[in-house]
Amino acid sequence: MRDVYEAVTRSPQWNETVLFINFDEWGGFFDHVPPPIAAIPPITRAAGDVDGRLGFRVPALLVAPWARRGVVSHRQYDHTSVLRMIEDNWGLQPLSIRDATAANIADELDYSHPRDDAPRIDVAPGPFGVPCPSEGPGNGLAEAAQLRALAAQFGFPLP
Repeated sequence: MRDVYEAVTRSPQWNETVLFINFDEWGGFFDHVPPPIAAIPPITRAAGDVDGRLGFRVPALLVAPWARRGVVSHRQYDHTSVLRMIEDNWGLQPLSIRDATAANIADELDYSHPRDDAPRIDVAPGPFGVPCPSEGPGNGLAEAAQLRALAAQFGFPLP
């Protein structure tokens, strides 16, 4: 992600670019907030979706010259919010009821105050790939403790 971020923010096209990074919502991660409901496109209903649940909330990053630094939005967006932004920007018809009713992610942009000073992002040099801790033997807790000790030794204390 750092390489993509650097390529986009250092590009000659930076002043015309919106980079939206979001996560795939599946993977067994649960939230304390029930998944919201959205309109169900006919094709999705035909495939068996009868409740319109969007799935659990996912983190997202909005990178653009018009993105306000340090702002956390509390509006509900989903993957179709990107489609809504594209459709609204170029005057295109919605593909389905989902993107037609989605919140437009461009509402988070401030076009009156563009920035050309995208912050640098420094990423620590790993190691990465340590398994997530779980309960029971072989749960990765010993490895996580070793990783914390190693990180602290190099000045990167981990929680």
